[in-house]
Amino acid sequence: MNEEQLSLVLGTISEPVRNAYKLTSRKEIEEIQRMIRIFHINEEQKIKHKLLSIKNLATMKVVYSNN
Repeated sequence: MNEEQLSLVLGTISEPVRNAYKLTSRKEIEEIQRMIRIFHINEEQKIKHKLLSIKNLATMKVVYSNN
């Protein structure tokens, strides 16, 4: 069954999907900007953790090779 047949059988009326990218107020724009900042911070933290892990691994290898 396709969507039209289902709607006919169940007697439901489907509403059009709201455009998620339509920003009508300053509050919505600020919320999107806040989410973008969170994603950037998260990405920066991942990079820092990777670099710290690499540094720790290199240090551990040097310690083990000296012993």
